[in-house]
Amino acid sequence: MLSRARTVLLSLTAAAVALTGVACSDSGAGDDPDPSSTAAASPTDAGSAGSTSAPAEPSEPSEPSESEAPDGTELRIEGISLVAPPGAKPQELGEGLISADYADGSFVNAGSIPDYGGSLRELAQTAAETSRFPTRPTVLAPVEYVGQRWWHLAGPAGLGDRVESFGTSTGEYVVYVEFGIPQGSDRADAQERIESVMASVELSG
Repeated sequence: MLSRARTVLLSLTAAAVALTGVACSDSGAGDDPDPSSTAAASPTDAGSAGSTSAPAEPSEPSEPSESEAPDGTELRIEGISLVAPPGAKPQELGEGLISADYADGSFVNAGSIPDYGGSLRELAQTAAETSRFPTRPTVLAPVEYVGQRWWHLAGPAGLGDRVESFGTSTGEYVVYVEFGIPQGSDRADAQERIESVMASVELSG
């Protein structure tokens, strides 16, 4: 079942130490006005108060911050952030692994571990060899997203479900994104979701 497939492509995630935590804080309460600047207006001041002040121009709407993820559900851990489709609340599944699960049984995972070296192909082979799927996933041709080459694994996850995984190295982290695709899903819709999520990826480290 897909619920058991979230951590199988890189079982060494459980042994890695990847600290999560992107702290966002807003600060800055305004200073109290200077009492000396609030003297009562004279009759002359009152008579001219409504005459010549120009209306303030409307301010430009502020851009939403990345953490608001207006078009979906943001997943962020060390080394990678992405925007998954809306409709799920992110949940940490362990060190270096965060997930968004959906009512139809699908999921999007983001994971990271400290980079242990090796070529992209070697990283892909390690991910496939440490998989605990009933059937070992297939190592497919690398793909490119956001200007970066990613390994690509795909395979059955049991009961007709399947998982596709993409991974790469940032230099400091090995990061990966997994997509759980339930049995009966439209392949075109699943591919559209993959393309949309991978296009939103931002790497760090």
